Amino acid sequence: MKTLIAAAAMAALSFCGIANAQEYSLRFSTSQVNPDEPIIKAMKTYAERVGERSGGRIAITVMTGDQLGAQKKVNEMVMSGASLLSATDYGQLGQFVPDLSILAGPYVYPDLAATDRLFASDPYRDLSSKLEARGIKIIMPNGLFGYRHIIANKPVRSPADLAGVTIRVPSSPIMMATFGNYGARPTELPWGDVYNALQTGVVDAAEGPFGSIAGAKLNETRKVISKTGHQIMFTAWVASSQLFNSLPEDLQKILLEEGQTIAKELTQMTLDTDDAYAKQLAASGVEIVTDVDIPAFIEASRAAYEKVPNITPGIYDQVQKAMAE
Repeated sequence: MKTLIAAAAMAALSFCGIANAQEYSLRFSTSQVNPDEPIIKAMKTYAERVGERSGGRIAITVMTGDQLGAQKKVNEMVMSGASLLSATDYGQLGQFVPDLSILAGPYVYPDLAATDRLFASDPYRDLSSKLEARGIKIIMPNGLFGYRHIIANKPVRSPADLAGVTIRVPSSPIMMATFGNYGARPTELPWGDVYNALQTGVVDAAEGPFGSIAGAKLNETRKVISKTGHQIMFTAWVASSQLFNSLPEDLQKILLEEGQTIAKELTQMTLDTDDAYAKQLAASGVEIVTDVDIPAFIEASRAAYEKVPNITPGIYDQVQKAMAE
């Protein structure tokens, strides 16, 4: 009898161990769909590493193609405390802390080395703290998503070539202001709707990195990409502040440390694949326009920073100073 009781007790303990092994189940949302894109590979690697280091206490399921909704909606769900991670960007996060829009601004970064100084600076820590107070915790701040260019049915060599052009932009105050300043008609659409919008003529043009353009097959709808490089885009991965703060300290540490590691790897993957995607697009019949008047775009971009609603005066200069130090 004692043997049976002991065996039952051991079985119960074993069952509890299994039940408790996976304490947190998180869904990880992205707009991207192509499994070969660096961001999706990085998200899956991150999920695997977090699962391994946590001993299965955190299980992360990667959800592609806006399955959980457009980024704006997912970010709002994160802010409300949902058990989600969101692969988003600073243009989107500018909806919650307007000053973060600066980090998604046109031609804001002189080079990648300068961005390392920015993301380690006090101004950045202050901005991320303000976001955390709004309910959104950044767990990975600076994975390079890519250099954004314009895909249209004609070359875009200067801002004048965008006059009256309806162009899809993400739900980002700074991108709306930027393309409005170029004379275009910016239209916010979820990434998953861009292909159909181009195909049906709802928009004339779109913009994005080579990898995203190829991944979404936008080259089937437009055959000219102009290398404006108007935005160096970083993806920021976020969780609910409420959720993050509820985690044991060891799990918080795992999420943040693995975020730092994957940020460097994603940046390198993006740099390594950028030229390959450009060649792939060219091979499909896309014209890659390189003789773009970048100084004209930079000049036309400057006023955009003043048009973002509720932005703090002088924040652009603070960001530039942080990168110069």
